[in-house]
Amino acid sequence: MQTLNLEKLPDFARHELEDFYQFLLQKYAVQQQDPKESVPLAPRLVKPFEPLSREAVYER
Repeated sequence: MQTLNLEKLPDFARHELEDFYQFLLQKYAVQQQDPKESVPLAPRLVKPFEPLSREAVYER
């Protein structure tokens, strides 16, 4: 594995490189989710559909 010598770069260039590295990590790195934070895949209960009456549709 190759290492980079960042000491040769000026401060602003090092910060820019660090920002780009963080961007690449977010874009390409596999992120492991905490199982507690994941959304359950089971269906959830919803209220039954109640159709509107004809009068309710035309009320303002």
